[in-house]
Amino acid sequence: MKALIDKVEMGFDFPELGKLILRVSFSLMFLLHGIHKIFAGTAFIQGLFIKAGLPGFMAYGVYLGEVAAPLLIILGLYTRVASVFIIGTCLVVIGLLHTGDLFSLNKFGAWAAEDIGTYLFAAISIFFLGSGKYAVRPNL
Repeated sequence: MKALIDKVEMGFDFPELGKLILRVSFSLMFLLHGIHKIFAGTAFIQGLFIKAGLPGFMAYGVYLGEVAAPLLIILGLYTRVASVFIIGTCLVVIGLLHTGDLFSLNKFGAWAAEDIGTYLFAAISIFFLGSGKYAVRPNL
């Protein structure tokens, strides 16, 4: 049985492909948030910053975190640097919208901050994994 399991394990040992799939799928999903803000604007986010006592212009940073950074990660350019921008964006979102959700569950029994938490932990994973082999600038 162990030999069969080992054979299956070896047959699916493609860590570089896994890095590519993680990079591209994560970044495309995160990029959709940025595309929405390109067309809908950042007024809602500006309001959140102002309500938190911060300057509203800081909302324009969303274009770095939700547009530029995902595009760089998809291409595999400055992947670790770009992931830091996404990590920062996620932390800002948590600070502005989810501080009350961090230690609570939603009506389905899942973590109330699951969506942003998933993005945050995926970005942290990409930071540590780097771009991988299939990238414009491999392993950065």
